[in-house]
Amino acid sequence: MPDEYRALVSSYDRLFDQTAAEKFNLSIRFDPDGLSFSVYSPEHGSIVGLESLAFADDAIFENGGAAAVKYLAIVKELFGSHAVLSRNFGKVCAIFVSGRFTLIPGPLFNGQNAPEYLRFVHKVSDDSGVLVHNVAPADIRLVYSINPQFREAVEGRFPDFIPLHYLGALLDSLIPVYKRAEQPEHVFADITNKSAGIVVLRKGLPVFCNSFYCKTNEDTVYFILFVMEQLGLNPEKVPLSVLGNIAKDDALFRLISRYVRNVSLLQQSGPHILGYALHQVETHRYFNLLNPALCG
Repeated sequence: MPDEYRALVSSYDRLFDQTAAEKFNLSIRFDPDGLSFSVYSPEHGSIVGLESLAFADDAIFENGGAAAVKYLAIVKELFGSHAVLSRNFGKVCAIFVSGRFTLIPGPLFNGQNAPEYLRFVHKVSDDSGVLVHNVAPADIRLVYSINPQFREAVEGRFPDFIPLHYLGALLDSLIPVYKRAEQPEHVFADITNKSAGIVVLRKGLPVFCNSFYCKTNEDTVYFILFVMEQLGLNPEKVPLSVLGNIAKDDALFRLISRYVRNVSLLQQSGPHILGYALHQVETHRYFNLLNPALCG
């Protein structure tokens, strides 16, 4: 099935021994148009592998039933035959991109009511896989749903995997870093295939978190400006950090820069990304995958 996907990035450090994969941690992010994963070595405190695969156009998950079936078939094939994904790791976390989610303050959350919280704001079928991501740094529960067959496929391959929502994982990564930031407000936009997940932190805590369907670059800019306007944020003063499927020479980045004065790429930093595997990688594209604490 190699014709059904292509590698965008494939970089490994000599420290990664595939035959001893149980000594390493695996983080996988499932996007609508493919998947990416990183390998972390607790012994060496560094990311020792990163790979990103783009699926064929007729296997983009959000395009409907047939595409979803093909997407899952590719994932299952990779789980069985890929040189890395077919290994057994010490810890595995799976990051899911889903627009069906809601946030509940910790003191108000009742785990038994998780499906009802989600149904209050989204149409969710009875057989949908409802999951809860505990955003511990802010005492918030992010309730979300994914395709139940998708969850079964991941669970069948990695029975003890840790499920994470992509915006919950972003909050987990951002809050510890920005809770002491001098800037009172900061906007973040995670750009994925035809969507933008937007998070706003005020004094290091989230005051807004949502995702928007974006068919065009203009849609993405509209929703960024819409959120800033609704929260009374001045695009001339409040910084915007972007991550995901975007680069400085992209038309989208240039368009955003016309309306938001202080826009930059959100790069990962720290000793864990200084190894060979990430030497030439644009870390903003794989921000969540490069936070080893998420698999803790």
